[in-house]
Amino acid sequence: MGGLATALNTAKTSLSANRKGIEVAGNNIANVNTPGYSRQRMTLGSTPSVEYGGVFLGQGVRVEDIRRDHNVFIQAQLVDKNADMGRSSAQSMPLAEVERIISINESSLTYEIDEFFDSWQELSNNPSGEVERQIVLQNGELLSDSFHEVSSQLDFAQENINSTLLSKVDGINAKLKEVADLNQKISSIESMGLSPNSYLDQRDLLLQDISQTLGGSSYRGSNGMVSVQLPGGQPLVSGNTAYQISATRVAGNVEMTLNYGGSSAALDSSNVGGEVKGLLEVRDNFIPSVRSDVDRLAYSIVNEVNGIHSAAGATDLGGAAGGLFFNAPAVVPPPGNAWDGAANGMSMALSETDTALVAAGQAGGVGDNRNALDMVGLQQKAIVGNDTFSEFYGKLAASVGLEVRQNDLTLSGTEDALVQLNNLRDSTVGVSIEEEMISLVQYQQGFEAAAKLLSTVDEMMESILALKR
Repeated sequence: MGGLATALNTAKTSLSANRKGIEVAGNNIANVNTPGYSRQRMTLGSTPSVEYGGVFLGQGVRVEDIRRDHNVFIQAQLVDKNADMGRSSAQSMPLAEVERIISINESSLTYEIDEFFDSWQELSNNPSGEVERQIVLQNGELLSDSFHEVSSQLDFAQENINSTLLSKVDGINAKLKEVADLNQKISSIESMGLSPNSYLDQRDLLLQDISQTLGGSSYRGSNGMVSVQLPGGQPLVSGNTAYQISATRVAGNVEMTLNYGGSSAALDSSNVGGEVKGLLEVRDNFIPSVRSDVDRLAYSIVNEVNGIHSAAGATDLGGAAGGLFFNAPAVVPPPGNAWDGAANGMSMALSETDTALVAAGQAGGVGDNRNALDMVGLQQKAIVGNDTFSEFYGKLAASVGLEVRQNDLTLSGTEDALVQLNNLRDSTVGVSIEEEMISLVQYQQGFEAAAKLLSTVDEMMESILALKR
């Protein structure tokens, strides 16, 4: 009876192990399209043999563990590439907005510059003409309005970035808290000798999401917990503790601060990565650089036009000395540039009714057009650096377009790299339907064989019991 009892137990363990194998294969098949899911494998081991009748007999099979396939190298690469993609993808929209603002078309700034100087050309043909003088003043006002509009739209682009940063803070904090909670669960389960496969997959996906949004890296400790930190080294998650990020308005801009262990650190483009880094770079570096060039252009136009309009000998229609055409730019103290704020502050010193005050001549004669001709000549002079007004603006538009194209290329390359990495991950640790079907058939046959063994032992026991009746 001892031998039959042992055989009965062997059949029972075989049934249980094969049933569990079918469950594992079925779970893999069910999650074939689940993002971040890693294939799970069942590890079997023989039950320790026992001595019986002078020989050692096996006691069946046991499920030792169910572990997920995992590749540390691929996971680290996915985290890094997600940070790169987050940075480039976050920059795409604000860069495209700046490109729209700094464009070359009939509604752009360069068009208004050309129209302004073209009106001086018309005035030079008829220096005493009321209509021509009126058009000069109107185009001067339109030019000022265009600079205001560009400045305002650049402000709006920065404000959109501020709104985006504000919208991300709660999501970032929630993900950091979730990683800390998963750390606690994973550590507790692993301390019992079990494998928290689903929790590990969830944590890996969260680490990729955090990297895409904020950059950073993670390190796994001996207790199963991961520590997450920013590229600058500041901690985001330590064990089962998640540190929080706050966002406040400072001088109109959204400033982000990491609060950890009684300390705090201001977050800027030097110590973060991912989407936040991309947004901060555009807001704090790229847009201010574009704005500075637009201000410089406005400052140069105002100074040069005023210089000719109020030069010694310049006269208006009544023979009086010419005055300022535009109001002089406000003086910016160091360390700012002299032209800072010139675009937004540009305004006319003459009103549209001051047509007689337009200084077109240099001697007070009715047909004198020498000052108007000097004004027309400004359009072709290399004044802003080594460029004319139009050339300077054209180079600015080209540099913005180049930045957009470069970012698009970087984003495209990063997306291709991520696709390749995800394909590599799928081929390494992902679910293969073909392999799972093979496993399913194997475990099914094993289950059927174990059932046959169980039926055979049962018949043998019935026969023995019949002999004793």
